[in-house]
Amino acid sequence: MNYSIVVPIYRDGNLADDLCVEIQRVMRAYTGREDLGAMLELIFVNDGSPDNSLELLLALQAQFDFVRIIDLSRNFGQHIAIACGFREATGDVVIRMNVDMQDHPDQIPTLLEHMTATNADIVIGQYEQRESPLINRMTARLYYSFFRIMTGLESPQNTSPLRVLSRRYANAYNGLTEKTRFPQGLDQWMGFSPRYTRIAHRPRLKGRSSYNFWSRLRLGLDGLLYFSERPLMIVMSLGLLLSAFGTMMGVALVVMRLFLTNIEPGFTSLAAIGLFAVGVQLICLGVVGFYVGKIFKEVQNRPLYIIKDRFWK
Repeated sequence: MNYSIVVPIYRDGNLADDLCVEIQRVMRAYTGREDLGAMLELIFVNDGSPDNSLELLLALQAQFDFVRIIDLSRNFGQHIAIACGFREATGDVVIRMNVDMQDHPDQIPTLLEHMTATNADIVIGQYEQRESPLINRMTARLYYSFFRIMTGLESPQNTSPLRVLSRRYANAYNGLTEKTRFPQGLDQWMGFSPRYTRIAHRPRLKGRSSYNFWSRLRLGLDGLLYFSERPLMIVMSLGLLLSAFGTMMGVALVVMRLFLTNIEPGFTSLAAIGLFAVGVQLICLGVVGFYVGKIFKEVQNRPLYIIKDRFWK
């Protein structure tokens, strides 16, 4: 059995040394082999890091014979970098994880054993308790509840980036062509009856995540809009509702003008209604524009990524 571990890197090459040491320790214990080079490849995908991450990774390759490096021509995004790593992986089992070790490598055997026991094609870690601020946990819970309502996909909460894939699953994933990836949605859309097993979520090893509020918001919107047409249905429903409301208001004003002579001009109320209607229209245009922009991006048919260099042993 050969194993491929795919790890995206962006501004955090300084964490890779500790990860290599831990993966070497864990995989030696799991496989019972000291020489890992023939049956393990640890693929770091440098996603256009502007710092010295590539140099740090190259130094590690001299220390660990299982380290492989892919250097992308620019920053294409974490999930595209992962897709690149999946396509380059040659192992019978493909493992995806992050470099920060919040999902520690010593939990890899747990997922591998669960895969063997259940004959699953994909096993995903699920946190017992997420080590993140309360506001992040609350917003995540609300988001995934909303995601299930909008998409109809039963995406479990507290899933981890750490997962193990069979070669069959990896090949199927490699056939996807969309430019925007939302893993929690794809896990459900692809089928294969994903399995989940409990793992611990640990504090980040060093530094801070490159994901900020806006990047998380964008990822969340991508997930909702890529896996559901319901936002468009909501936009249409709002349009119909506003049209009906406007028609009723118009009829009411005509009736009052005909039968009541002492009507005071309602400029403030009309202005408020007008501003509300314009605001809703702009939101609707924004939703439609988002879909159109994504369609434009897809039909350009550009490659998912461009590999600048490979450093392979």
